[in-house]
Amino acid sequence: MITLDTKKIIITTDFSETSLLAIKHGAFLAQYTKGEVFLLHVISKHWEHFNVFMPNVTMESIEQGSSSVQQKLNELATDIRTTYGVNVTTAVVTGNPTSEIVKFAKEIEAGMIVMGTHGYSAWEDLTIGSNALKVITKSPCPVMTMSEHATRLGYKNIILPIDNSAHSRQKVVLTLEFAKCFAAHVHIIGVLATNEENEKRPMEVMLHQVETAAKEKGLNYTVKLIEKVKNRAVAIVNYCHEVNGDLITIMTDQDAEVSGFFLGPFALQVIHHAKSPVLSIKPEEHPENASWSILAGTSGS
Repeated sequence: MITLDTKKIIITTDFSETSLLAIKHGAFLAQYTKGEVFLLHVISKHWEHFNVFMPNVTMESIEQGSSSVQQKLNELATDIRTTYGVNVTTAVVTGNPTSEIVKFAKEIEAGMIVMGTHGYSAWEDLTIGSNALKVITKSPCPVMTMSEHATRLGYKNIILPIDNSAHSRQKVVLTLEFAKCFAAHVHIIGVLATNEENEKRPMEVMLHQVETAAKEKGLNYTVKLIEKVKNRAVAIVNYCHEVNGDLITIMTDQDAEVSGFFLGPFALQVIHHAKSPVLSIKPEEHPENASWSILAGTSGS
């Protein structure tokens, strides 16, 4: 069962605007849940190839650059401690950004990674994406991403989309725990495509089960079934905008690692276009073990 764990939150930063926004979200989350922040910067190993073409790039200059990065991280850590009152550990590592972030998450047994994304044009929706997208599919824990538009802190309206995929239910427990923590209103949204009329009854049953779970946790919630949808991602993102949503929880596809970092169309489009943070949850290896009797997630879409 996938549950909420915010005891150790990794926030990655490359000092871009979106990564600085991620720091605010991650630090706020740590403050609210009494978690600990690990502020991580990865220095790409591209410098190893420079010495052939740029002999002026020396080990000394690289070390100076690393020292400068560490100083910037220390300054950010001080600001986080002062503003949010949480423990902060900084780390600077060298290597492939995706590999190092995932490795670090495994080493400290992180419960969540928080990171910013960068904008994409519409035609890039189905292509291999940024480091954030690669991290999402390889991470051992849920990953919260946000674009430059996610400036509002706090999670009072959480969108929980449900579809008829085998692993959709796996995100329910974590989402409801998150909602309970922030006293949020949960928008339980069933999504059926134009060719899924025969799935309406099973979907209604699933929605009722999620509704029951939300009720048992004492949560405020709304249940809505959206039918004849041409694009699930667009429908969910639009609904989130309509209800002023603060967070969307999604599952990455079970076959997402065909190439090591490929995400399915739904996940890619939601992450690229949502103006609220998106919490991506990787399916468990054996989803058949999930049981509604223990409320084993409903992480659908």
